[in-house]
Amino acid sequence: MDCQQLVNKITSRIHDVYAKHLSYAGRLQIIMASVLKEIDKKCREFLWGAFEEKRKIALVAWDKICMPKKNGGINIKGCSKWNIASVGKLLWQVASKKDILWVKWVNGIYLKSEENIWEHIPPGDCSWYWKKLNSLKTQMVDWYQGDRYKLTPTGAYSVSRSYETMLGTMPRFGEADLVWSKIMIPRQRMIVWLACQNRLLTKERLTRLNIQVDDQTCCLCDAAVIETQSHLFADCQWISGIRNTLSTWLGIPILCQGVHDTIRWIKRRRWKQFQKEIVTTIWGALIYYTWQARNWKIFKEENVNKEFVTVQIQKEVRERLGMLNCSKRARRCQVLIQRLCN
Repeated sequence: MDCQQLVNKITSRIHDVYAKHLSYAGRLQIIMASVLKEIDKKCREFLWGAFEEKRKIALVAWDKICMPKKNGGINIKGCSKWNIASVGKLLWQVASKKDILWVKWVNGIYLKSEENIWEHIPPGDCSWYWKKLNSLKTQMVDWYQGDRYKLTPTGAYSVSRSYETMLGTMPRFGEADLVWSKIMIPRQRMIVWLACQNRLLTKERLTRLNIQVDDQTCCLCDAAVIETQSHLFADCQWISGIRNTLSTWLGIPILCQGVHDTIRWIKRRRWKQFQKEIVTTIWGALIYYTWQARNWKIFKEENVNKEFVTVQIQKEVRERLGMLNCSKRARRCQVLIQRLCN
């Protein structure tokens, strides 16, 4: 994946505006909010394939994207919050009175007789970075009990724990281990994740977004029904035939339900974890190729052969299992693996 264009935009923005005006401490630890927002914006646009000359719909909110995978996100770090969590280590060093030269200097110049950093009011003539650090205290005070950092058992500062605390209470995504399994191909994981969020741009969803759609019916079958995500991945005749063939090959019937409901069903089975991941991988590949067939039909006016899709999914699954066949988890599912690879 070529990210150089994105990196160049971010780098030039930082160099042009701030390089000559920040101290070493400022350059290392504190980045102005305007730059951080711009970086987040560029990353958001890059993720969804938007460019200056071409706008695209953000399928999922950025705050959701920045959640951990176990909470339904994809674990991209939001620059603004991550920067605050990183800067928080400086505050921790001051609160803990670490034996560091700059902390001694701060205590000698700014705090002096004040024992509590939380009650300290920075003087008007203090440095910019000291004012900035103090302005962030209100977001960090709950991380401490007195002067002790309480988010880790040892009291040692953790940027990751501070960042997760800033994200707040998040719902659990119990099927994250299956959706983000190493067996599934990365591009297929993303489509499955979007489908679990019900965020694929089906014709029905485009209509709800007030985007004109001339023909709202499913283009893959002759049922003459509105193209919804539920129809595409559960009721459509196109996917049904392939699902039945794959179920026979797998030796396990793949549930005829929506994307997320089927993965929930797999999660509840009393199977070994690796077997659950294999079944989810086959289901995820079917979701991916169904969505691809739909897009090719609409935008390229090409019909995708169902037999080709079946063979392609089987080939990909065999290749992925071959890469992981020596792992301990795979050895516990040798009967199923041999069935699929023969």
